[in-house]
Amino acid sequence: MSRVVRAILFLLVAASLFGCAQPKPKYSERIILLPSKDGRKSSVVVRRATGEFELAAPYQSVELINGLEQKKTYAEEDLQQRYGEVLEVQPARPFTYTLYFIAGMTQLTTQSKEALNEVTQKIKSFPAAQVTVIGHTDRVGSDAENDVLSLRRANTVRDMLLQIGIRNEAIEVVGRGEREPLVRTANGVSEEKNRRVEIKLR
Repeated sequence: MSRVVRAILFLLVAASLFGCAQPKPKYSERIILLPSKDGRKSSVVVRRATGEFELAAPYQSVELINGLEQKKTYAEEDLQQRYGEVLEVQPARPFTYTLYFIAGMTQLTTQSKEALNEVTQKIKSFPAAQVTVIGHTDRVGSDAENDVLSLRRANTVRDMLLQIGIRNEAIEVVGRGEREPLVRTANGVSEEKNRRVEIKLR
């Protein structure tokens, strides 16, 4: 799911009229651009038969009222008051974290060990998390050896996830060997950034 799509809240609101002397506006659709959780700028273009509407700032909206479209901007406080309950139940944004390993081993580097608490707390915040764990190596050793090592590294991280309560059936484990380096090197070169496991949550 793209950052723009994740940042858009589609709210479909229907209203009925009961013979009031002063009819209330009848909304059939409201599209609001929410700020990205990571603070990055986002935008979206809404295309209608009547034209295009660009939403380029947080809390801008396009609304269909009494059959006519108009663009407006909400105050954050107003949006929270109207749709606070809806905003609270939005799914967590997909999350990726990388852990690095000592050369030729399944032991984490000192820096990655120190980051483990932050990673595990983030994982615990995902309700019913689905996790993909992908192991990688540098280009030291044969292809066959690195395939085995990358899978062993991924299984090491899987075991850590099991210890914090992630269900085994919610974890997919993959070993990529040396096929997908972060840093391209010649064969036989030791590169720490390639000795890694990627944890992807959704």
